[in-house]
Amino acid sequence: MKTLVTAAVLVAALVGVSQADQLYDGIVYAPGLLLGRGPAQGFAAAWLADLGILVTPAGLSSPLDLPSMGGAVSGNFNFQAPLTNLIAPVAGKEFWASFLLFHSGPNDQTYMGLSAAGSAFGDPPAVGMGVRLGQYGIFIGGAFFPCPKLFTAAGSTDFIMAHFTASGGTWQVDLYVNNVLLALPDLVMNVPGVTYGTMVNMNQSEFGSDEFRLGDKVGDVSAFGVTPTARSTWGQVKKLYR
Repeated sequence: MKTLVTAAVLVAALVGVSQADQLYDGIVYAPGLLLGRGPAQGFAAAWLADLGILVTPAGLSSPLDLPSMGGAVSGNFNFQAPLTNLIAPVAGKEFWASFLLFHSGPNDQTYMGLSAAGSAFGDPPAVGMGVRLGQYGIFIGGAFFPCPKLFTAAGSTDFIMAHFTASGGTWQVDLYVNNVLLALPDLVMNVPGVTYGTMVNMNQSEFGSDEFRLGDKVGDVSAFGVTPTARSTWGQVKKLYR
């Protein structure tokens, strides 16, 4: 009985620092408006979206990402949905986030972001990752902080991933853009310790986005930590992005 009690206490302790429940939306919807589609895994309700945000039949993919499903998102401007579970910056909390971004030009901006529960539609994210005017970086509210990585050529699909770690009541965000090594992030920032409850995304013309993921380990949101297949080997990855 003592062993059972000890095990129960351990489980309770682990639950206390549990990570973000896995979230995934591969945009497996028929072409048309994104508004009202879902909810996908990890979301508490369907997408709220501007009427210009559309589901396109051709999805995005990258050898750095997990296998792609369904279509993609295109058009303008805002789309958001509430998370099933809140993600608070308590000690020991960490999670990963990723999405795919296609660009045919350097238009204004596109991001995948997170904000508090109940955030007003159209408000900028508490934190986001994406692009603005031909630069990759991190969004904090309306402010943008670019990383030094050069923009890929028009017509490219980028794999954008971030590692969130709670520290001292804030989040440390490590941003990786088409990064196959993971040894050194492309940008590291501390951002306010918001308890996340809403995914807050923006898409603008000349961009498409897809494969929105959150998970408690890197293998939940990318090909890293996953055994490569014939479709996506480390040799292929390094050849594409070295």
